[in-house]
Amino acid sequence: TGTAGGTRPPLVLVHGIGLDLHLWDLVVDVLAVDRQVIRYDLFGHGRSDDPPGPRSIDDFVSQCLGVLAATTIEDTAGRTPDLAGLSLGAMVALAVGARHPKTVGRLVAMNAVFDRTADQVEGPRARLALTAAEGMGPVADLAIARWFTIDWQVEHPERAAVVDERIRSTDLDGYLKAYGLFVEGDPSMPAAAARITAPTLALTGERDTGSTPAMSRAIASAVVDGQSRVLSGLGHLPPIEAPESWSAALLEFLDRPNQP
Repeated sequence: TGTAGGTRPPLVLVHGIGLDLHLWDLVVDVLAVDRQVIRYDLFGHGRSDDPPGPRSIDDFVSQCLGVLAATTIEDTAGRTPDLAGLSLGAMVALAVGARHPKTVGRLVAMNAVFDRTADQVEGPRARLALTAAEGMGPVADLAIARWFTIDWQVEHPERAAVVDERIRSTDLDGYLKAYGLFVEGDPSMPAAAARITAPTLALTGERDTGSTPAMSRAIASAVVDGQSRVLSGLGHLPPIEAPESWSAALLEFLDRPNQP
């Protein structure tokens, strides 16, 4: 979306588990006013392939690097793209930033898990087991209840229904492999965060109980040049819950002049 010759560097967006590139439908036009925006489906999601075997963070990093390289080539000025990911997408973005720092201009880790305790992993591990036993239906119900307040669902029933349908339609095998990785986390973190040199924003919602404000603050402290921001009243999917305020927060960071 947008033109390869925009005034700002390109932006690559990486979605979370059980979703697809349509996570960004409500925000992409605003983001693409003066930049090219590239969104893609993670392996096992949307229209992407689900390569055989277990899924590792290396798989998703390699996939993302391919998108970043193609984006740099396509940009008329050859600029290094900015990279923003949400949830599992944030885990991928942080891994790319740590392992391949020259491929990323600015980095945004949205609603990211980081340095979780054993207790904080118990919930995701239980949901993984539930999905393996009963399929996508129960985890879709749990996600909608966890991500959105009842009041928000009443006010935006069509948005809640779209998210629910996307989760239910996700390929079960692809979901289980990705969620297994999400539960175990990136084994190089949190130590590898110190190698992230790109200006980094860790952004989450005030109500996100799985990707907490404390985790975002920890990311901002762990990287070389980090800051954190918490969106008041929001949960795990701010681009769906409040696209206007989420877009404003993202663009404020991406469009900020570089420090001398």
